[in-house]
Amino acid sequence: MRISVLASGSRGNAILVRSGKAAILFDLGVSVRKLKIRMAELGDDLSGLKAVFISHEHTDHIYGLGTFCRKRNAPVFATQGTLDSWLMREIANCVAIKAGEAIAVDGFEVQAFRVPHDAAEPVGFIINDREHKIALATDLGSSNALVQERLKNAEVVILESNHDPQMLRSGPYPWPLKQRIMGKYGHLSNQDCAKLLSRIQNHGLKKAVLAHLSENNNLPELAFRATREMIDDRIELSLTSQAAAGPVIEL
Repeated sequence: MRISVLASGSRGNAILVRSGKAAILFDLGVSVRKLKIRMAELGDDLSGLKAVFISHEHTDHIYGLGTFCRKRNAPVFATQGTLDSWLMREIANCVAIKAGEAIAVDGFEVQAFRVPHDAAEPVGFIINDREHKIALATDLGSSNALVQERLKNAEVVILESNHDPQMLRSGPYPWPLKQRIMGKYGHLSNQDCAKLLSRIQNHGLKKAVLAHLSENNNLPELAFRATREMIDDRIELSLTSQAAAGPVIEL
């Protein structure tokens, strides 16, 4: 299995997971042009793409989806709440999924799970290819028993580490927006991300990727340090960036 983070952050998100000749795209919050550029930078392309899974309807997760679907006929999987959003109503070839339902796609099994976030019906994803299990949860304001249980036994977890609370509180955002980000349905702080990873680190975790870092309310070194201090050194820790593709993880 090969996992390529193509974009991560408030200006666009996309992750490609490849196993053998088949691939699945998770979210498409950048233009198709940028998507192809990022894939080329990582030595990949859209060959073998079998499906697109959408976590929720916010623009940074679906920005390029309309153009993409007009050019390709890969099915788009999302929860009914996401599909009912006006931003998704012109997207063709959509398939409604339910949290907890296992979807088989050309050697993959994908299972969505509910996450606390301020969208209609947002989800994270568990992906299996018969040999490996990975988990994606890039937008959630808090953890709960369900999220923690779903992340267990994944070899790779890509998890939001959005903001440093002190930077957010003292930063330029208006107070209502700060409250939204810090709230239960907003975005995970560095410390909350670190705590969640520490709780699952003894359940098969080998690699953790910190995702969706705020460009205004976080610093890569703060996110990295918060998690590194709370998880075992045996677990490989990586950062994502809005400005560049990567990391690429091979299993």
